[in-house]
Amino acid sequence: MEAPKSFPPIKADQRLYINRQELLEIERQVRLQRHIERYALLRQFAQGVVCDAACGCGYGSFLLSTNPDVDFVIGLDADEPTIDYARQEYTSEKTEFHPANLDTWVSNRPIDMLFSVETIEHLKDTSILPNFVERNCINQIILTYPSKKTTHYNPFHFHDFKLQDVLNLFSNFICYRHFNWEYEFDVVFLVRKPN
Repeated sequence: MEAPKSFPPIKADQRLYINRQELLEIERQVRLQRHIERYALLRQFAQGVVCDAACGCGYGSFLLSTNPDVDFVIGLDADEPTIDYARQEYTSEKTEFHPANLDTWVSNRPIDMLFSVETIEHLKDTSILPNFVERNCINQIILTYPSKKTTHYNPFHFHDFKLQDVLNLFSNFICYRHFNWEYEFDVVFLVRKPN
C-alpha cells in the first residue's frame, strides 16, 4: 500500500489545503446561511397574516413571525414529514404549519401577504401560484427567484424567470418594488391592482 502523499508545511500567506468532504460541508453551510439571510432580509416587509408557500422545515416562517408587524404566519409545504418537523421545531403562538398542495389549498382565515422564497422556479405549472393567490384573495405578494439561468444545472428548477415573466403571471398585480440581491436572486413586491 502506498504511503499518503505528504504536502509541504503551509505558511499563513500561502495556499489552504482542504479535503473534498470539508469543502462540501462548508458549501452546504454557506447555502443554508444564504437561505436564512433571505428570510431575515424579507422579514422587515412582512405584516398582518402571512402565508409562507413551500415553507420547508419552517425556519423561514418562524423568522417572519418575529417581526412585530406580523400577526400570524401560515407555513405550507407539500411534504408531510417536513411539515411534521416544522411543527415540532417552529410552532409558536404566531405560527402554524400545514401539509398542503398549493393547487387546492384554501385558508380558513384571510391572508394579507404571500411570501414565496425561491419556489416559483420549482413549479412545473406556472399557474399554480397565481391561482393560489386568487383562490385565497391575497392582495400582496413578495417573491424571490434566482437571478440567473439555473435550469441547465439544477434538476429541480423547471423555469428561469425575468421580472416580465412574473408580471405576466400575476397580471392582476402591480410591481411596486424590485431589486436584485448580490447578483444572486431577484425580489419582487406586488400589490393587487385597484378595482
